[in-house]
Amino acid sequence: MNAQDSSGPAIPAHLRAIGLAFTIALTAPASVASAQDMPTVLPNNYVLSDILNRQRVDAAIGSRKAPGASSGRRTGGADPSATRVATTYRASPAVSARVRRQFSEWMGRQVGPDGGRRVAQALDRVDPVRSWAQVVGADGLRPGDTADALAGYWVLNWVMANSGDSDRTQVLAVREQVRPIIAANPAYARLDEAQRQEFAEVLMLNFLIQHAAYTDALKRGDRDTARRLGDAAVTRFRNEMGVDLRQVALTDNGFVRR
Repeated sequence: MNAQDSSGPAIPAHLRAIGLAFTIALTAPASVASAQDMPTVLPNNYVLSDILNRQRVDAAIGSRKAPGASSGRRTGGADPSATRVATTYRASPAVSARVRRQFSEWMGRQVGPDGGRRVAQALDRVDPVRSWAQVVGADGLRPGDTADALAGYWVLNWVMANSGDSDRTQVLAVREQVRPIIAANPAYARLDEAQRQEFAEVLMLNFLIQHAAYTDALKRGDRDTARRLGDAAVTRFRNEMGVDLRQVALTDNGFVRR
């Protein structure tokens, strides 16, 4: 995810609109405090911490492996038997429409009715799942798997928090790192296929607005907004997953403690 490459093509208008709404929520004086704690709100009132057991996340991050460890290998104490629980899903257009509607309503509560309408209009003009796939496709991530959605979201937030970058090998290693974390959790195992799709697609929507806002800030040379977005990423992951994004390194083996 070459978010640091500010010389790339212009951000599509529909993503700029969504990213602008996110940036407004983050920088408006009346809402800075709440924006810093902006959660990744998922449909049906479940959030990441309900699905991702923090002990499993902590175990999977583990410690830095010795040089020469093979890339993409799972790290830490994830249970290999967890792969019996599917992280894949078959997407339904009806579920996608519901996710977009709920997400627009939530954004409206963060940035006001006008901002919410702009987000809804932007999401109506384009398929956000396809937009997400276009951004992450070069890293090997694909729709239809919650592990891909979470890997992309986690890597992007790490990039924002650390003013860093990532490559395909690292992103795919994170995907294999998070797959057993997700599948080993009984709360995730209870989700039906529609809920797995909701879980993935809301992560994709959050990814899109955060990516658009951060990339736009880099293109404009707005270091203050980029820093605010990075600080917000740190807060989100500390609250949702018990992970300090600035205390982990992104390697060819996924995330490890510094």
